[in-house]
Amino acid sequence: MSSQGDLAETIQAIKSSNIKVSSKEVPSLEEKIKIPYFKLENKVQENQKEILEAIKESVLDVISDLNESDRENTALIVGTSQVDYNIADSITRTITNNEAYPSTSIKRSIDSFAKDIADECGLNDYTMTIATACTSSANAVLEASNLINTGIFKYVVVVGVEILSDMMNSGFSSMKLLSPNVQKPFDKSREGLVLGEAMASILLGKDRSSWSLKGGFSNCESATITSVSESGDEFAKVMKNSLELSGVGPNEITALKAHATSTPTNDIAEINAISNLFDRSLTFTALKPYVGHTLGACGVLELAIFMASIDSGFIPATINNNTPINECYIPLQEHKKCDSGIFMMNYFGFGGNNTSLIIEKELI
Repeated sequence: MSSQGDLAETIQAIKSSNIKVSSKEVPSLEEKIKIPYFKLENKVQENQKEILEAIKESVLDVISDLNESDRENTALIVGTSQVDYNIADSITRTITNNEAYPSTSIKRSIDSFAKDIADECGLNDYTMTIATACTSSANAVLEASNLINTGIFKYVVVVGVEILSDMMNSGFSSMKLLSPNVQKPFDKSREGLVLGEAMASILLGKDRSSWSLKGGFSNCESATITSVSESGDEFAKVMKNSLELSGVGPNEITALKAHATSTPTNDIAEINAISNLFDRSLTFTALKPYVGHTLGACGVLELAIFMASIDSGFIPATINNNTPINECYIPLQEHKKCDSGIFMMNYFGFGGNNTSLIIEKELI
């Protein structure tokens, strides 16, 4: 569930480049500013009850083929940067109204939802919530793989969810990371990111499937919490380790899904990291101009969108890239036919959290 609709609607929007973008007023200390914003239109409102119900529906959808016994052997991991909506709302109202607003939180935060969802869906009572900024649900995928490969669980459902608060928006605005216009990955005129809401779930297990997770690597560079070196060494290190742990060489990568925040520092660092590991023939693309930067949800959301695109026979083009920052490494300009291969999925997050996954689709 993205700003473009469900998965099928999102893929159709990408194919046609008919992208819906709304707007949002963000409070600041001086005035409200209007910014572009990818919102879940008429689907989920900003309250915990509706968020919980939407997550539950998403989970039920991906476990629909599991019997009761399998569900009892299925764990649930939630990846999000949104930890406690009520506290965030209280802080925002206090700041913007210049008067104290009492918090209504009774420890019913996003990380409390996992247990409720597991109970209602008949899953195992082992749940986990991972909050590592933009890599949250990507790291949840790696943790799910660990639980399955060690034989602890037969299946794991991974949920990525992000319903953005005013505090989150104004925080990014204060750091001057938000674009007043469209998101322009790897473009010389890029102005920043456009935030988005999303909810997505995937099911991992060892059943025979055309898709597989070959491996991945996650690292936290605590020395670079708010930025990354222009050389991109931190990103390159994560990508290199991901390839090695997956038993894949750079020349075997069919295409790369870049993190591509469209911020000045991160895009330079990522393109430099890519050029350090891959030759010019690499096909790479960015998905955020279609759905926004969905922070903790982007790991699962972009994974689902990319896989569905390949299932539909194409690699999505990178829109809004007109003047590439590196003329030797230009993101995909037109949709490219593709129905199988090995793909790298990159997520380089705020706080120094960086993750790279390697997935493969075989024709079976």
